[in-house]
Amino acid sequence: MSFSKISLWFSCILMSVIAFFYYPKWNKESTEATISWDISGYYWYLPAFLIYEDVRQLGFSSSIIEKYRPTPANLQSFKHKNNNYVLKYSSGQALLMLPGFICGHLSAKILGYPQDGFSIPYQFGIFLWGLLVSLIGLFFLRKVLILYFSETATGLTLLAISFATNFLEYGAITNAMTHNFLFTLYAILIFFTIKFYTSPTFKNAAGIGIIIGLMALTRPTEILSVMIPVLFGLSLSWKDIVSRLVFWGKAYEKVIVAVIATGVIGSLQLFYWKFVSGDWLVYSYEDQGFSWLKPHVLDCLFSGRAGWLIYTPVMVLSLIGFYFLFKKNKPIAMPFLLFSVVFMYVTFAWDIWWYGGSVSQRALVQIYPVLAFPLAAFFQSFTTIHLKSILVTAFGLFCVHYNFWMTHHCHYGGLFVAGDMTSEYLKAIFLREKMPPEGLKLLDTRKIYNKAIKNPLILMSPQDTATYIGNVCLNDTLQFSPAKKFSLPAKEGWLRASADFKTDNKEWEMWKMTQLVIKYYKNNKDLRSDVLRVQRHLNQGQKVHLWLDSKLRYEPDEAEIYLWNAESKTSICAENIQLVFHKGE
Repeated sequence: MSFSKISLWFSCILMSVIAFFYYPKWNKESTEATISWDISGYYWYLPAFLIYEDVRQLGFSSSIIEKYRPTPANLQSFKHKNNNYVLKYSSGQALLMLPGFICGHLSAKILGYPQDGFSIPYQFGIFLWGLLVSLIGLFFLRKVLILYFSETATGLTLLAISFATNFLEYGAITNAMTHNFLFTLYAILIFFTIKFYTSPTFKNAAGIGIIIGLMALTRPTEILSVMIPVLFGLSLSWKDIVSRLVFWGKAYEKVIVAVIATGVIGSLQLFYWKFVSGDWLVYSYEDQGFSWLKPHVLDCLFSGRAGWLIYTPVMVLSLIGFYFLFKKNKPIAMPFLLFSVVFMYVTFAWDIWWYGGSVSQRALVQIYPVLAFPLAAFFQSFTTIHLKSILVTAFGLFCVHYNFWMTHHCHYGGLFVAGDMTSEYLKAIFLREKMPPEGLKLLDTRKIYNKAIKNPLILMSPQDTATYIGNVCLNDTLQFSPAKKFSLPAKEGWLRASADFKTDNKEWEMWKMTQLVIKYYKNNKDLRSDVLRVQRHLNQGQKVHLWLDSKLRYEPDEAEIYLWNAESKTSICAENIQLVFHKGE
């Protein structure tokens, strides 16, 4: 058996073992289940159309959310001005999940489970189908890579993507997300594109059109995938462009078939919007949008929150590999580079650039089949064993270890907090197995002062009734404590805000956790804030003494301290609130 086939088998075995034996999401509950969070939003079409036949009012939603808790509230839809409910996400993913849904629906009837769309057979059906889609994607990826690269380069690329990137998370564990399905569709699109330019048949043209239509119906921005069949094989010279136009002219009937197939499938979303809202076009993401003039490039690549190259460093080799791909095959390198740049620009321009609870940049997983080409070109550039190849091997093994560590701590380990990560927190937990003292605070603030405080200057305490904000209990009606502002005694130093906290009903949603806030001012202008989300460190019914350390920066002249319940409806009490200044060491 060839090395690339062995690598494919190893990759498929890894995905299957992780999916079935390490973290099988199909048997998890609530927001850890297969059909939860964004996946449930994409999936909602299937029970709405095929079980409850309630597409406009979605009357079944409240009972499903109450019973299965896929999301804390109804995040799948919003109320339109015509009083119907419009699903937030596009319908393509639901269409792609249909085989898993059918298996789940039939199994539920046979096994005596509720045929409600969310019982165990549905969870398992969607999970199993998602895993099969992953394996199909790897199969087609090998088929296209082996046409241009050696057995070794192809095999190493498959292993790198499966073992050292976040495809492991989205192909094996959270495999019902769009990114896994789109990964496979991109691999198949490249396959049909190569076949079309070798043999321009109606079948290959229809394959291109259907795949692009499905991708655009799944995530509208995937319409960018049309760049692949349009530009594939072009070095963008005038001669190439003329030759391509002549080719399309001779195969114009096939091109028309591809365009029609794309249009017919893509238009399904328009008909859905018209049916539920009366409008052909609906912007279902409401207040979320793009910052076209200020894309979050540096954040998306290098931030501690969700930087792609920070959490998936092996893909640096893919970016470097474009140099070698240009040397080897410019007609492939040029269109793939242009597509990657445009795709990343659009992806990074999204205002929610960290993409919720994302493991690395999950929105890039789908274009790994494209990025696999420069990655394979990089591996193929090594023809002998020398110092550079040894260093790259060591780096690759580190990336595998890092990726396994990250994947583990996204689930059982618990150190990786997807969507909330910070650079400081990552440094504190990097490759550790246990949380360092006070390390969890670095999800909210930048600094921790671990040494003994010497010569503290008490700015506020319960003993000074003139400055004390009082003992407070926040709830759904009282969201803010009184705020107190203090002049800072020096330009350099530390502030420590502390209090004793207790709650009988813990808030679990991060963005609704009570915040202990230190806000800084200069000349009455708001500079910045440091916060501590209290419930990260609090158990129900237990009083805990917590503190927030904040280092003075930007030469503020005043600081303000207060508590905010962050729109939570739960109650929490704080007493013995204190604010101390010290010079530090």
